[in-house]
Amino acid sequence: MHANLPNTYQYIIAGGGMAGLSLAFYLNQSTLKNQSILIIDREIKSANDHTWCFWEQGRGTFEEIIYRQWNGLWFYGHQDFAQFLAIEEYAYKMLRGEDFYQFVIPLLKQNPNITFLQADVLAIKSENNVAEVQTNQGLFMAEQWVFDSVSVSKFNQPNYHNMLQHFKGWVIESDKPSFQPAQPTLFDFRIEQQNECRFVYVLPHSETKALIEFTIFSDNLLKDEDYDVQLKQYIREVLKIESYRIEEVEKGVIPMSDEPQLISPMPKVMRIGTAGGYVKASTGYSFQRTQRFLQRLVKDLEQPQNLKTLGNFGTSTWKALLDSVLLNVMLHKRMPADEIFTSLFKHNRPADVLKFLDEDTSFWQDIALMQSVPSIPFMLGAKGVLLSKLY
Repeated sequence: MHANLPNTYQYIIAGGGMAGLSLAFYLNQSTLKNQSILIIDREIKSANDHTWCFWEQGRGTFEEIIYRQWNGLWFYGHQDFAQFLAIEEYAYKMLRGEDFYQFVIPLLKQNPNITFLQADVLAIKSENNVAEVQTNQGLFMAEQWVFDSVSVSKFNQPNYHNMLQHFKGWVIESDKPSFQPAQPTLFDFRIEQQNECRFVYVLPHSETKALIEFTIFSDNLLKDEDYDVQLKQYIREVLKIESYRIEEVEKGVIPMSDEPQLISPMPKVMRIGTAGGYVKASTGYSFQRTQRFLQRLVKDLEQPQNLKTLGNFGTSTWKALLDSVLLNVMLHKRMPADEIFTSLFKHNRPADVLKFLDEDTSFWQDIALMQSVPSIPFMLGAKGVLLSKLY
């Protein structure tokens, strides 16, 4: 047992990343803030290890630590389509991991009922109506719930659609002014697609500094040096920058999958974050969905009458079907991905596309948006999805 720590808590959060810390943040703002909470993570979170970007209407929960935000986005798509898109009621926001940790963790540490433990989570189980977390620092028990963000699925079931969003990004500082601070690029498909979905986004910090991120939607990863080659080529050939310094590096892999996740695999254990299926299957976006789901989860925890359906929220059957169809179209190369996204942004109000990607559109709005893309590839995709569910 870790010295001086009790072994029993009301809630244990296994994994202190974005999802785990966000859950603790909302618990700390709720009527449950006086419950004992243990947060376990193998690392002390302080470095700028993630950059989360999302679109949002109005002020959000973390507005005071938003690093940059923009009211429009460049889109470079198929057949030289290029347009600066006004996103109207939305703002596109950048939140850096370093700022998130420095904001959330000190707030949580002010609550004497919240304890942090740096340890490896070895196993999570439930026995005799008590959930247990085995770590390399000892065994800890939760009388109410263990919230597990570390037990992520392998996403390899053959009857489902499994892709990866994998990326590498550099924050660079150029010797000369090279960026328009008010004009980020969300999608730049002006790179060799290699029969995949490949794009770069550019998020300026200033006239001389920006995050350049090379992103792929596919079912296989590249060698690390291959991402570097693409970044160097884009900076040289597209941005026309010859002299620069790499200030920061980030890389990651996010599952894009319609494989259902077991939210509560055993009594008093609930999976959250990627482990709980919070990532949007067709885009890999997760920050805003995670915030929405966790806010609702905490509200349900405050209401004992809601405990029977606790955590049973997420994508509707209809929205899940749309995700599966898009995944099928991309996985089976039924239509180039740059053409799909170009059709959506070219023929629709950009803010409506963002609303669609956030699952905030109605059934009829979805139908209208889907009519802006070629029908045959998506009809074949829908057929493929239905067949995959039969076998």
